Amino acid sequence: MGAIGIFGGSFDPVHNGHVAIAKAAIKDLGLSKLYVIPASVNPFKSDHAPNGDYDRALLLRAAFNTTAEVTVDEREIKRGGVSYAIDTVKEISEENPAEKIFFIIGEDSLAGLDRWKDIDKLKSLCEFKAYPRTEESSTEIRKRLAASEDFSDLVPEEVALLLKHRVSYNKDEKITSAVLSGLKRKEGYCPCRIPKTPEFLCPCEEFKGQLADETFKGLCHCRLYLKP
Repeated sequence: MGAIGIFGGSFDPVHNGHVAIAKAAIKDLGLSKLYVIPASVNPFKSDHAPNGDYDRALLLRAAFNTTAEVTVDEREIKRGGVSYAIDTVKEISEENPAEKIFFIIGEDSLAGLDRWKDIDKLKSLCEFKAYPRTEESSTEIRKRLAASEDFSDLVPEEVALLLKHRVSYNKDEKITSAVLSGLKRKEGYCPCRIPKTPEFLCPCEEFKGQLADETFKGLCHCRLYLKP
């Protein structure tokens, strides 16, 4: 039996602390895979919809683009509504029947576990592993973004680049889906054969150059990313 992990949250947006916790869990628990799953709506923050000014999954992929064990999973966003851990853990448990499942949380969540939906069933399906919260804060990043202040010390370099230029995925979902699928199918190469690891390594050097050009507007060469 191997071990896999689930790390859920709003990731609104992802920051260095999230990355540190994920990497610590992979090492400590010997995880072969860690699902990083952005929630549609956090059940304990149902009065706060995640920010719509950036794509949280895009930023997560950028943050973990060199961490081979991480899979950014959008099932809760696609499911919509309030995201309950029990629904996601049931699905992943059924998809990985031979794997031990760890659910990664912050230490501040331990005291409130009894409020989680179907907590007894949830505990039978996975083992909780808590990590200390870090100094970084998604709230602080949103605050600095709104004030046009520097936030690069709080997020990975690629995330800062995409946030600064408000990069989003191509609005044509058929093209986006085809490109992302192609990256995986071609074992780490984008359509123009630029090396990518593990699923892809974006933004590539060409698009970084386009982002640095204040006059550039539009799609990258792969037609995956859009600079408004």
